[in-house]
Formats: sequence, structure tokens, C-alpha cells
Amino acid sequence: MSDIQDFLVPVIELIGVMIAAVVLVSLLVGGLVAVLRRYAAFGAFGSYQTLLALRILVGYRKNDGGFWERVIPVSGQNFIAMMGTAIGVWALIVVLSVMGGFEADLKGKIVRFSPHLTVHPAGDAGANALDRSVSRSLEDTPHVTTVETFVQGEAMLTSLTNMSPGMKLHGLDPAGRLADLWLDPVVSGRTLDAFEAPVRVMSDREMGFRVEAEAPAAGDGADVMPAIDVTPRRKGRILPGIILGEELARSLSVSVGDQVTAVIPNGDVGPMGVRPRTRSFRVVGTFVSGMYEYDLKMAYLTQDDARDLFMLGGANRVAIMLDDLDDLEAVSGLIREKASGLGLGEVRTVAQANRSLFTALKIEKLAMFLVLGLVILVAAFNVFGSLVLITLEKTRDIAVIRCLGATRKGVRRLFLTIGGTIGFVGTLAGLVLGLGSCGYVAWTGIRLPSEYYLRNLPVEVRPDEIALVVLAALGAALLATLYPASSAAGLSPSDGLRND
Repeated sequence: MSDIQDFLVPVIELIGVMIAAVVLVSLLVGGLVAVLRRYAAFGAFGSYQTLLALRILVGYRKNDGGFWERVIPVSGQNFIAMMGTAIGVWALIVVLSVMGGFEADLKGKIVRFSPHLTVHPAGDAGANALDRSVSRSLEDTPHVTTVETFVQGEAMLTSLTNMSPGMKLHGLDPAGRLADLWLDPVVSGRTLDAFEAPVRVMSDREMGFRVEAEAPAAGDGADVMPAIDVTPRRKGRILPGIILGEELARSLSVSVGDQVTAVIPNGDVGPMGVRPRTRSFRVVGTFVSGMYEYDLKMAYLTQDDARDLFMLGGANRVAIMLDDLDDLEAVSGLIREKASGLGLGEVRTVAQANRSLFTALKIEKLAMFLVLGLVILVAAFNVFGSLVLITLEKTRDIAVIRCLGATRKGVRRLFLTIGGTIGFVGTLAGLVLGLGSCGYVAWTGIRLPSEYYLRNLPVEVRPDEIALVVLAALGAALLATLYPASSAAGLSPSDGLRND
């Protein structure tokens, strides 16, 4: 019984949402059609095509008709065509805005925890060249706010219970600008203090202190506070500190104060050849970046500890941060010219480093646009069918206006006005509902499950995408009118009045 209930409840909720959406679209389209009828009754038009188009759409029903004829003063096929266009525009605006919000949130997190530009050394010999002089040579580039060296390398971390997948270790200067940008927003001040001095997270036992209880004096009748022998009995081992992503710490089953071991493939040379190099670190804190991949495959060391681990004579990367990412391509060209003059290696942008992810986001959004665009295409076929019926029903009227002096071009423009009006009403209704839905989602903040790694459903309305949706809907409606308009324009007056 519970399985049936778990299946039926979401289905009923979905049906309820669909019915509510259809009712809402119907009310809005009906309201716009009523306004259009009032405008048609006013009679101020610039051309007879507009007058006839509105009379054909909303002027043929009687004022003393039934309830539905008064509420919806338009034929059923035209009303369905308007509703189909409105629903398609509504769905496209909401889906593209939500996907744009996810994309902006994801890109923002990537940009926040990655260098905007990364300068690599020219081969192995470049490790000692990335010093302060290199940073000073790149700081005077326009739109550059921060230039700082750091260490980056790949390693694996192991604990007593588990081993991490391949990950990146970043070695930062605790007093540098990169630590302020990447660590300050996601870790506490206590963690940053322990990052520089790992002894702050060591227990007394690990530091070598021992508690000894003295024998109580005779006749006291009360317990005596144990005395602490502050003289170290053994020398404590102070390990360098490391800050792990929260997911990485969870996978390794470690917490603050525990030890982990870093393993790199190219290490010391022993009797059997090159063997992996290992070094132990003490976890001084964890961070949450908002990205699962970053929290699982990233950790931070001090720059000196990272150089010792990877056996480098200096930093092997230069991080460059900009004040505006819109200037990324222009600034990257200037940095490449300077890096070439300094004998440095490759310069990579954050977009190049995450090209596969950004490309996947674009393809996904394009696919959603095409899939949901089928709704607008179906609505365009409704417009086509509606205009074909109007052509068959109004054959005599078309012949009469041709006899009164209307040209073929005028008749064609008349039917284009009818199709354009249907598309305009549906597009306007969908636009109002789409923007209203996005505003509601942004204002209320719909909560998401923890699996999505986001607190609320993100929404970002982009004017260029909205304009594209509106133009697509109007274009589809106008394209659907081409054949009926040409067919009506080709009708001769004698054929239309043959049976009269």
C-alpha cells in the first residue's frame, strides 16, 4: 500500500500543477484577448488590414452569447494556439533562467577558488624562475589585481582507514593575497592560525606532557587535584598543517588534529630505484567550497611545506587575478606576450582549464532550448491550422474585399497580421508568466535537498536569452502564416463568389 501511495502522490501533484498552469495561462490569455477586443471596438487603426484582422479574431461573436463566448471572445482554435505559444514561452523562460542560475553559481565557485590566469614554468628549469621578480613584471598589466606565486602538484592522501583518489595540493603563502581570497571566506580564523602553527591543534599528550596524581595526604578525607607535570617526558612530533575539503576529510574519516600521509609518485631514490615519497601532515581544518569535486580533490598546504614535499626549489605556478572577467581574453594576450619575453611557459585561463565543463553546460542549455522549443513548434502548427480554417471559412469575404480594391499584397498582409496577433498575445502571456515565475522563485528561495550541494534553487534572468525566446515564438507564428497567407492572396474574386 505504501508503494502505491508513494507512486500516486507525485503523480497527483504533477497533474495538479499542470491543471493550475493551464488555468493560469487561460486566464491571462483570456484577459489579453478581452483587452484586444476593447481595442478593436475603439476603432483607431492605421490600416484596414489591422481592422479586419481584429474583427476576424475577436469581433464575430455575439455580445448576448453564452458564458464562455463572453469570457473568451475568440474561436477555440485561435485560443488554443495562443495558449500553446504562452506555455512554450513560459516553460522556456523558466527553464533557461534556472539553468542560467546553476551555470552562474557553478562558474562563480570555480572562478572564486581558481586563478583567473595561471602561468606555468618553461619545463623543469622554470621552478626556480618563478620568484618575486616575475610577479613584479606582471603586476603592471591592466585589469590585474593580484599576482602571486604558489605551488601546485598532484598527490594521494591516506589515513588509517582509507585512501583518497588523485587530487591537487596547493601550497600558499599564509600571509599572501591568495590565502585571503581562497581560504578566508571558507575557514575560520582559528584554522588560519593553526595553518601557520600546527602546534595549536596538538593535544597535551601528543606534545609530550603527562599528568601524574600525587598521593593524598593522611587525614585529608578528600580527593586531591592531580598535578600536571609540565616537563616533557618525550619530544612531541610537530607535523606541518594541511586544510582538507570537507568531502575529502569525510572520505578519509579524519577530523581536526588527525594525521594524514601524502604520497607522490616521483620521490626518493632507494636501492630499488625511485620510490614514492611520503610525508605526514596534521589536519588543522576543513573547508566547504560549494563544489563537490573541489571539496573531494583539493587540499591546501603552506608554500614551504609544499615545496619540500614536491622537492622544488621554488614556486611552480603564478596565479593572476583580474578585476573583471570580461577582460579575460584581452588580458591573457598581454600576459602571454610578457611571459614569452620572460622565458616562461604556458599561460592558461580559467576557461581553458575548465573547458569541458563549460562546454557541457552550453550544450545542455542548447539541448533544453531545442526540446522545449518543440512546444512553440506545436503552437505554430496550431496557428497554421487556425489560419487554414479561416481561409476556408472566409473565402467569400476575401473575394468581396478583393472586389473592393484590396490587392494580393494587402490580403497577404491581412493574414500575416492575424498570425502575428495570435503569436503576440501568446508570447506576451508567456513572457509575463515566465518573468513572474522567476521573480517568485528568486524572492521565496525554494529549498533544495542537500544532494544538490545548493541551498536554494538559483535563478538568473538573462535579457539576451529572453529576447531569443520572444523572437523564436514570434518568428514561429509568422512562419506558420506564410502558406495560408499566400493561399488566401492567390484566391481570385470569381472563385470566391462563384456559388453566390
